[in-house]
Amino acid sequence: MSTPGQRAVFTVSSDDVPEVPTQPQLTRPELLGGTRPDVAPGRVLVTASDSFDGYEIMSYQGICWGISVRAKDLGQDCLMGCKNLTGGELGSYAELGDEVRQKALDRMFQAARRQKANAVINFRFEYSTQMPGNTGTVVAHGTAVVIRPIPDYIPTGAAGAILRDIADRLDRPGQS
Repeated sequence: MSTPGQRAVFTVSSDDVPEVPTQPQLTRPELLGGTRPDVAPGRVLVTASDSFDGYEIMSYQGICWGISVRAKDLGQDCLMGCKNLTGGELGSYAELGDEVRQKALDRMFQAARRQKANAVINFRFEYSTQMPGNTGTVVAHGTAVVIRPIPDYIPTGAAGAILRDIADRLDRPGQS
């Protein structure tokens, strides 16, 4: 039995330990380096950042955007007005927000493809409503770019530090 602040020690016989299948050992270069996959034709990657980790920007194609404006019908507006007085989620308006956002996003992807881009950086949504009619407007926009994987890419920042720490520990077996 251990006391507070003291590490508990357990004795385990070799009969109790299940056999763990051995896996091939990764070398340091294999662990640290790796080429990201190519972007599939017709796909567009999106990030709010100004770059993609493991990819280099080959060309800037320009600003791309998608705009969607939607409104619910008068009957639903009246029902949602009553719901607003009694409290609770305004489901019809939540659905409207989803529809408008998805349509704007789809249109931005189409614009990026027209510009021969395979990625969008600095992505943002802008949302607004107008009265009367309770129309919802969403603008999805960013910078269309062409990216390609960096061969033998070694991550930087936190991900790279974690991988380097693992590689260092693999280089020094028996130490923890």
